[in-house]
Amino acid sequence: MAITLEQAQALQSAYVNRQYGYKKKSDPLMVKFQLGQITQEEWEAARQAVKDTYPYPEGVDKDEALALITEKTGWTP
Repeated sequence: MAITLEQAQALQSAYVNRQYGYKKKSDPLMVKFQLGQITQEEWEAARQAVKDTYPYPEGVDKDEALALITEKTGWTP
């Protein structure tokens, strides 16, 4: 099934926001987990919170959407 440009843009937006969210919210907790300062569950909960905040559109293939955006705009993930 071919995706629309609008679906690809929605997925790209979620993708970019997730990357930012991971860097700001869950990556610092990953370091704390590795140092034994928090549990793995706390770190994974932060990752899941980012995914829940920025969900990918249903039924849209991530690779296909990002390829379409790259083709149309030259943007690279």
